[in-house]
Amino acid sequence: MIGIPVKEHEWSLAMTHRVTLRDVSKAAGVGMATVSRALADHPDVSAETRDRVRAIALQLGYRPSVAARALRNGGFRAISVIVPDDGWGWWEPVVHSAFQAASSAGFQVLVHPIAGTDGGLAAVVEGLENMPTEGVIVISVRDQQAVREACDRIGIPGVAIDDSSLELRFPTISPTNRIGAGDVVAHLVRQGRRRIAFLRPWLVEGLPGWGDGLFIREREQGYRDALSAAGLPIDERLILDVAQRPETEVYCEELNQLLDAGVVPDAIFCAFDGLAAPVLRTLSSRRIRVPAEVAVAGFDDERAAVLVSPQLTTVRQPFDEMGRAAVALLLQAVEGTPAPIMRHEFGTTLVERASTGLERA
Repeated sequence: MIGIPVKEHEWSLAMTHRVTLRDVSKAAGVGMATVSRALADHPDVSAETRDRVRAIALQLGYRPSVAARALRNGGFRAISVIVPDDGWGWWEPVVHSAFQAASSAGFQVLVHPIAGTDGGLAAVVEGLENMPTEGVIVISVRDQQAVREACDRIGIPGVAIDDSSLELRFPTISPTNRIGAGDVVAHLVRQGRRRIAFLRPWLVEGLPGWGDGLFIREREQGYRDALSAAGLPIDERLILDVAQRPETEVYCEELNQLLDAGVVPDAIFCAFDGLAAPVLRTLSSRRIRVPAEVAVAGFDDERAAVLVSPQLTTVRQPFDEMGRAAVALLLQAVEGTPAPIMRHEFGTTLVERASTGLERA
């Protein structure tokens, strides 16, 4: 074993608190990802660096996390899934399919909510260091870079199910947002609708779930594509920024303002299903019949789509397929063959319900 001099204050550090990868990184003068790989005997770290890092870790009194020890000894046969800290239900079937896929491969799934953790998603990932897990699937990622760094610090691979981030740091699973939005607007056009509004949430920094807002921009572009393909003008007054609100919000004030201004659409496409409930209540309060006078559609096909009246025409994300694909990519990385960092898109399906029916009576 190569002996590496360690300063007196570093020995003191080891005696006063649990030594972390960060401490070893600082003492060795290399990044935490390099320390993690060196301790895991990763082939992309030179023998000289590996021996030096291990000697420093030993002298500092670094004790590998239970996850690191298990990885060297054959693994826990378990993966983690971190779910969003919001009320959307779309991720529930994703987790269910991930559980089934992992189980069929002999792995257990541990589910971790963010639940207001200080530091958000990245902090939850770092908390997995002493959990019996070999990799993580993160759902709805506002900052892939921070989460990537957290995964590197504790030495586990990750996969994202995310359509909000512009910059990718993981293999990432997404639906075909632009195509799906175009499909629902084309459906409205076929129903004879010509003044189709698009409701999107305000892209305000700090609001949960939006990240870079990629999915909102893609769905808006699909809306514009379909109108242009049908030869219909794009009326910017019909593109409404609405406040983020829960499904239980009584009315959509932005829609009320549009109607008060005398601008009356004959269809409304909501960027996600949760916006549709206050829209339907607003129209009902003004005795505007759905779908006879105004058709309403959404995106996601989450639980809210079938709880409103009339039930909502929407675009279904391929939740089962996305969950299975995320597990397959993660297990590939756990087995030592990381998938390339790229976006894997899965096709959506138009689901027609009563909110866009042909009845005009």
